[in-house]
Order: sequence, then structure tokens, then C-alpha cells
Amino acid sequence: MKIGGIIPLSLLDYPQKPTIVVFTSGCNLRCPFCHNGELVTGSEGIDEDEVFQLLNRKIGKLDAVCISGGEPTIHDDLDEFIEGIRALGFSVKLDTNGSRPEMLERLLTRELLNYVAIDIKSSPNCYRDATGGKLDFAVVAEAVAKVKVSKIPYELRTTAVPGIVDLEDIAMIAQELGTVERFALQQFRSKKTLDPSFRGTRTYPQSWFEKARELLQGKAAEVLVRGI
Repeated sequence: MKIGGIIPLSLLDYPQKPTIVVFTSGCNLRCPFCHNGELVTGSEGIDEDEVFQLLNRKIGKLDAVCISGGEPTIHDDLDEFIEGIRALGFSVKLDTNGSRPEMLERLLTRELLNYVAIDIKSSPNCYRDATGGKLDFAVVAEAVAKVKVSKIPYELRTTAVPGIVDLEDIAMIAQELGTVERFALQQFRSKKTLDPSFRGTRTYPQSWFEKARELLQGKAAEVLVRGI
């Protein structure tokens, strides 16, 4: 497993659980607004043994591990990595872009996950632009369908990037994906982006998020707004 970084303690990345965040290196998308550009290219910075040394020290002190990226599901040894974490007694949350529904299904079938967060970059019409020409919405919709029938807690989340996501896109996402458990709207961070042209982009005001929340009412059991 290629590990790009670790946050030893987070109170934000797993609902109601203090967690360690492990960032895998490498991503199969090139979203221009990505703020983790250093992880996209796949540089390996931390040995897997170092991760497990930290986890062993945290047994009984923390409850969970969030595996983020980059994109964790591009690594074929992800299930073995999670098995090792689960063997220590930690719950596991997976953050994914939904581009490999077959890997997600494998993890769900083996009951290795306790929580899943899937990024929804934009509506079907804008998806290839939002992902650097790398992914179609239909693939992500397949991943969402698999997690919806899995019976484990999950959330979908969309970062509100001007020029990539507008209110029409939010309405279309809600229509395409049907009723979901939890949907999170996230403020865009424009200070550091993979594509320099997105840096300094003026972000949406709170009123935009209020309108977006209204569009999701009835389509999500819970609608969250983060980062504003």
C-alpha cells in the first residue's frame, strides 16, 4: 500500500468517532479543483509498517481509521490493508471517488467497511470536465447503488466549485441518484488546487448552500453543510 500521509487525530472525518486518517498515494482522476495535488501523482512517503505501529499505540484510545486519498480503491491490496486494521479492533471508513465499483463491492461483500463516503463531483453533463476527462457519472452511480444496498452507513458529498457545480447540477444529482441516506455539501477551498486557474476562485456564499439544501430536501434523509 502506498501511503502519502497520516493525520494522527481527527474529530471531523468519521461521524461521532475520533479517528486516524490515512491518505493513500495516487489517484486515477485529475479533478482541476483538487486540493490534495501532492497525493494525486502517487509519491510514496510513509511505510505501511509505520502506520501499523501508530495504530497499535492507539488501541483503546481511538475508535476508527478513515482511509482517504488520493484514491484508495486503485490499490489492489486495499482489502489486505483494511483486514490488518480491522484485526486491531478499529472501525474503518472509506473515502472514495466511486470510480472502481468492483473494488467497493469486494470490500462490502467481505464486510470490511463500517462507513463509506462517495464524492459526487458534479451532474452527468459535467462529470468528465469535473474529473479531468477521466470518469463518467454512470460509473459513480453504480458505486452509489452498491453502497445503498449494503446496509452500512454512508454519505454522498459534493464540493461546491463554481464553474463545476451550480444549483442545476445539484438538482440533477438528486434526480439521478434517488433517495439517499446522507448528503454533504462542502465549501470549495480555492487556496491550493491542482489546476492553478482555480486558485483564488470566489466561493459560493451561504445563501447558495441554503438553496442547494432545499433542492436536496426529500432526496436525502440528512443534508449537511460543511466548511462555511
